[in-house]
Amino acid sequence: KLLEDYLDGMKIEEDLRNLLEKYDRETAAIEIALGVSKRMHARTGDISRAIDSGLRVGLAVLTEAVLVAPLEGIGGVRIMNNADGSEFLSIDYAGPIRAAGGTAQALGVLIGDMIRRELGVGRYVPTTPEVERVKEEFGLYRVGLQYKPPPEEIEVIVRACPVMVNGEETESQECAGYKEVRNIVNKNNTPRTRIRGGVMLVIGEGLCLKAPKILKHTERLEIPGWEFIAQFAGKGKSSSDGDEKVKRRVISKVDRYMDDVIAGRPVFGEPGEPGGFRLRYGRSRATGLAAAGFNPVSMEAHGGFISVGTQLKTERPGKACAATPCIDLDGPTVLLQDGSYRRISTIEEWRSCSAEVISIWDSGEVLSGFGEFLENNKDLVPSGYNRDWWAADLADALDHPEKVDEFASILGVDRDSMPPGIPFNGAIERGGESNLERSLRKREWQLYLRDMELSWNQACHAIKEYGAAVPPPWNFWWSDMPMSFAPKLIEALCQSEFKDGCLRLCGAAASWSPNSHFEDIGLPAPSTGEWPGWTMVHDHGVVKSSLMTLGVEHHHDGDDIVIPSAWEGLLDGLGLELASGAVRVVVDAGSHINDRVSRIREATDTIAKENERAEEIESVRTVERMRAETAARQRGLGISETDAEGRAAAAAIEDSGPDDPSLLRAAYALLDDHEVERSLWLVRKLSNLRWEDSVPCRVGSRMGRPEKAGVREMKPMVHALYPIGESGGPQRLLGQAAAKVSIRVEMGPRTCNKCGKDSPHLRCHHRLSEEVEECGGKTSIRNRRGDQNRRRMGQRTSVPLSKIVETKRRSLGLNRIPERIKAVKGLISIAQTPEPIEKGILRARHGVSVFRDGTSRYDMSDVPLTHFKPNEIGTPWQRLAELGYSHDVFGEPLGSDEQMLELLPQDFVASRSARQHLLSTCQFVDDLLIRFYKMEPFYEATDELDLVGHLGIGLAPHTSGGVLCRIIGWTNASAGYAHPLFHAAKRRNCDGDEDSLMMLLDGLLNFSKAILPSGRGGRMDAPLVLSTRIDASEIDKEALNVDCGWSYSKAFYEGTKSQPHPSELENIVDLVDGRVGEVGEVRGYGWTHDSGELDAGPRNSSYKTLETMEDKMLAQLAIGRQLRSVSAARVASQVIESHFLPDLRGNLMAFTRQKVRCVKCAHSYRRMPLAGKCIQTTSSSGTGLGTSQEGGTLCGGNVVLTVSEGAVRKYIKITSEVMETYGVDDYTKQRVGWMTDSVDSLFNDDKVTVMTLEDFI
Repeated sequence: KLLEDYLDGMKIEEDLRNLLEKYDRETAAIEIALGVSKRMHARTGDISRAIDSGLRVGLAVLTEAVLVAPLEGIGGVRIMNNADGSEFLSIDYAGPIRAAGGTAQALGVLIGDMIRRELGVGRYVPTTPEVERVKEEFGLYRVGLQYKPPPEEIEVIVRACPVMVNGEETESQECAGYKEVRNIVNKNNTPRTRIRGGVMLVIGEGLCLKAPKILKHTERLEIPGWEFIAQFAGKGKSSSDGDEKVKRRVISKVDRYMDDVIAGRPVFGEPGEPGGFRLRYGRSRATGLAAAGFNPVSMEAHGGFISVGTQLKTERPGKACAATPCIDLDGPTVLLQDGSYRRISTIEEWRSCSAEVISIWDSGEVLSGFGEFLENNKDLVPSGYNRDWWAADLADALDHPEKVDEFASILGVDRDSMPPGIPFNGAIERGGESNLERSLRKREWQLYLRDMELSWNQACHAIKEYGAAVPPPWNFWWSDMPMSFAPKLIEALCQSEFKDGCLRLCGAAASWSPNSHFEDIGLPAPSTGEWPGWTMVHDHGVVKSSLMTLGVEHHHDGDDIVIPSAWEGLLDGLGLELASGAVRVVVDAGSHINDRVSRIREATDTIAKENERAEEIESVRTVERMRAETAARQRGLGISETDAEGRAAAAAIEDSGPDDPSLLRAAYALLDDHEVERSLWLVRKLSNLRWEDSVPCRVGSRMGRPEKAGVREMKPMVHALYPIGESGGPQRLLGQAAAKVSIRVEMGPRTCNKCGKDSPHLRCHHRLSEEVEECGGKTSIRNRRGDQNRRRMGQRTSVPLSKIVETKRRSLGLNRIPERIKAVKGLISIAQTPEPIEKGILRARHGVSVFRDGTSRYDMSDVPLTHFKPNEIGTPWQRLAELGYSHDVFGEPLGSDEQMLELLPQDFVASRSARQHLLSTCQFVDDLLIRFYKMEPFYEATDELDLVGHLGIGLAPHTSGGVLCRIIGWTNASAGYAHPLFHAAKRRNCDGDEDSLMMLLDGLLNFSKAILPSGRGGRMDAPLVLSTRIDASEIDKEALNVDCGWSYSKAFYEGTKSQPHPSELENIVDLVDGRVGEVGEVRGYGWTHDSGELDAGPRNSSYKTLETMEDKMLAQLAIGRQLRSVSAARVASQVIESHFLPDLRGNLMAFTRQKVRCVKCAHSYRRMPLAGKCIQTTSSSGTGLGTSQEGGTLCGGNVVLTVSEGAVRKYIKITSEVMETYGVDDYTKQRVGWMTDSVDSLFNDDKVTVMTLEDFI
């Protein structure tokens, strides 16, 4: 349907269905493209058209026929000539090809090559200027690319690719070195001198980045000429040879998300830094498809910047996520003014103590599913040992009823109070049980084991009996604490007292205060020179710093530190025990620590010696390389030959390797283990229990875009897609234009089929007689010579607007029309036919704006949802029962607002902020049906409940296909909740983007292809097609990687310890992909952690509620000061470097190059008129022709600047304050000072001072 204009009536539906049943999507796209091109060539004999149609069809199949890339991403296909006269295929790519993604871009080139082989077209043989032109364009291209290839890679690809990757000019900047190049021309043979963005995208993000996928198809299909792609497919892969020192356990830090820190958007954690969010595997009802879960207290505690739908740029697993609440996660742990250190569990508790917070020591947990790592092709990171893993260990061990009875006796509870059966796959009773009963039984056991309350003795008994590890709250953050802190902590514990169930460390807080600082902490400096900054040991001393680094909750009582609970794990882990009210040593830690420290020092010395030896060899090689290159230059060799001579000379210096390779590998392994485990190694030596790392991974993050829920409007806002030129004044008011009686505007020529007169409207506006209001006949396009070569078909036309508006008022039955109806200056569609002016009048009457395609839309951030309660969405259960919700997720009949229901795949929960807009849109549609179409109203909606059950269209801006949905409720969040399959059907995930919602009838009545812009990309963000039913096998594959199980197994948690690729554990995790073709692909999803209230946390991000940029910036730096995992000084420096300085420089340039504008007629000038006022000639309008008169008067309006001084200076003051308060490096200070001086020299009057020679003596 999307490509019917290109297929010339050719039917391909059955062929495509058969291919998709037989092959994967990529292979099916290749086969259908070849078939279509051959059939089109046989039908028309036109090779270019045949290749064009086949290529577009193949690209449409790759993109599920909802993206605009097949329509707008390919500008055209041409058969051109090589230098020797042979023919080759050139494909023109345009900017919208970006929407297709790198894989589809690269496969498009491959499909084009296969088609040209089938049709006998030769291969492309580029000339040197054509190669160099692409290199120059990559150097000048400033739009973000995922990968920017170096010149040598560009040369390989352009010379080896059998198809010419050509493109339309997309940027304003022209090339200089290779401006006019053969074959880089438009269809009329005029040279393309500007940058071609489509070429950059296809080569950089397509052929380079997606080379492995291309290689897979070229090898399988044995396609010649694509051997070059192998060198890019293998790029970046780590070698598996014997030279690798050792496989590191340390989790690599990814700092890419820190590249562009924006003012007012805080950093929540630096890469892998202790204190940042701790990763927890799982999925809540509102996570998955890139969305992540956070405790609502954490959302509130981080300055209120994190709200539902807020985008966070993250370190892993993906580049970004949308935030949603999850109450089963740990909240933040904070240090207060009185020395108390505790975890905050409720928002009420946070609000009561927020003013006393010195530091947010730990941000809490972030929830991310296994499927996120699989989708992003990132290695798993080790799971922390939390209650989920503890429950999985116990569930795996309790595989027999006798073991369950024994476990009940350990807990001291009746067996009847525990869940039925066993937490195993076996049936409860003979005869079996249904899949639902089995999954619910396992879920009940999982929750019971996870949430049960235990004493230390019960936990120890279970650990020894069933092989589990020490669970929270006794499993502290041992891998965070430097091992050298342990002796001081053990000493303080040995001197402690046990009283009233608490452990009291006597005198441990004697010298502590909120502003204390200890120069001498009683420990020798570490080998690295200083203790890690996140220990803050010089601010709090060794003992208190150790307790906080371990996450041990405590408070101060005079000079004492009191640990009220979970101290048993602290004692056991350090080889201590409580006997007769006193702490005594069971296992001496000193010998273990000394031995470990000695071995670490030896390993450090071994590595240092090896590094010194390698540096010496490299120094010799550098000298030889320089000597050889100098000799080559003296012989007159070129750059490449000189470089080859230098590399050969350096390679001639042999490296014999380390003296003892095994010793070196052991040294690296020891330091790697120590960096991962720190004090955890010591704990495992001192304790008889099993200990697993509770904090192996922190996830760095910063705020991206704030959440959004707002009307989608044109800029400026428009009611009517009706042209009025300059007659409506700066605000483009229809009433002001109508007051001029007649106006001259550009519209497409149309002829009335009834009266034969010309009328630019869809319905003839002429009056046949005084008794008849208007002709009303249907008009058709009047063809003119040369229309097929015109971009737009409009012509200057005289329109009696005043009479038309009056006639429409009467026909609509209105007493008066709205005063402020905003129209457009001109139409940019191909036919330039306006929509009926009645629609604009009625929209203004109901306060509804229009988008460029004729629809009215509301944007909301995308958030996933699989389950909900009726009371969470404000819809009574009785109404939901009418909509098809008959049973809850546990199989019980629906009869309460508290029951948990599974969301149907195409149901939508909209933001409450959209209520008024949607109600107004419905009232406008009803008014349109009654007054314009003379029909009965449809919606008759007066409140939000009336909208429940009505259909809408979801549309992503980079696509051209809408997806049918049904509104079933409302949320207070500034986001739209929908099923992951629904978001994927729009070709979206939930990483912080927003999509639009429109009412179905509004789209059906008011959308038209005829009013879409004619320019490139005009068909983007328009519902050209509508998907009425979602098929999981036909949507974006990211949705198939969503977790849908109720829990993870013990094997999964154990498997993450080795940091495997997700594909190695895919078979033990319940994903949507494993359910495709069954009912389970859309129903029966599970979740591992509860969300709580769907709209918990701040209603809106602080970024939206704070008014000025100064307030936002100060709040950003204030939260940076509180977060242990963030350096406020680094954030301040990065904001200045990446935001303020580029903005200041850009505004300064814009001021010097700005145009001036008339405030009266809105005409702009490149230079200020000498008259000092507007010299535009105004036209005389009136009845008749309404043409401009020769003696027209000058406008005379005031001419003003379009860029003000305030816009240039806006960040200078706050930049200076930030530098003074937080400090930045000298280089940044000098850059700011230089830019400030430049601004001052532009705006300040320089006073001339008369000086003599004596002034210089």
